[in-house]
Amino acid sequence: MPMFIGLPHGVSLPRNLAEPDARHLVTVLARTYQWTGPLFGRAEVEAYLHDQHDHPDNPSTLTLTDADWQRIRQTAAWRNLASTARRAVTAADTIGQALRQAGLRCAECDSPVTGPPTATWGLCPVCLNSADLAELQRRPCPAGDGETPHSWGDNACTNCAMPAPVIRPHLTAVVTAA
Repeated sequence: MPMFIGLPHGVSLPRNLAEPDARHLVTVLARTYQWTGPLFGRAEVEAYLHDQHDHPDNPSTLTLTDADWQRIRQTAAWRNLASTARRAVTAADTIGQALRQAGLRCAECDSPVTGPPTATWGLCPVCLNSADLAELQRRPCPAGDGETPHSWGDNACTNCAMPAPVIRPHLTAVVTAA
C-alpha cells in the first residue's frame, strides 16, 4: 500500500521502502543528529506480544498480520502514543535532569547557569556561595555525565577541579600500661 510521505524539497525516498529499511533509516538519522527517544512501531507491538505470551507453542499470536497492524494503528491509544510518551518524559523531568547534569541549570534552584561546570560546579552564583563543600564532594562530578563520581587526584578532582576532601588520620586512644 503506497503512502504519501511529505519530505523537504529535493529529498526523495525509494518507491518501495520496506518498514525494516525505514526503521534503519530513522535509526541512522537519529544517530547522525544525536536524537534520542523510543521508536514505536509494529516491531514493538510484536515484542510486547512476545513478552505477554502465555503459550510458547502458539507462534501465531506473536506475529501481527497486516490487517491486525492496520487495526492497531487506527486505535485512539496508538494515535496518542507519541503525546503519552512526551507527557511521561515531562512528568519524569528527564530533560530538566539532563540540563542540570550538563551544568546548564542549577542543581539546587533550577535557574540558568552560565560558565563551564569546572567554574560553577553545576550551581548558580547564589547557590554556589551558600553550598557546603563536603556535600558537593559527595555528589557526582559536575564535569561528568551526571552519575560519574569525582576522580580525585592529589588535591582536586581531575575533571572539575573541585578541591579534594581533606583526609584526616584517625587517631585511636590507647590505654597506657601501668
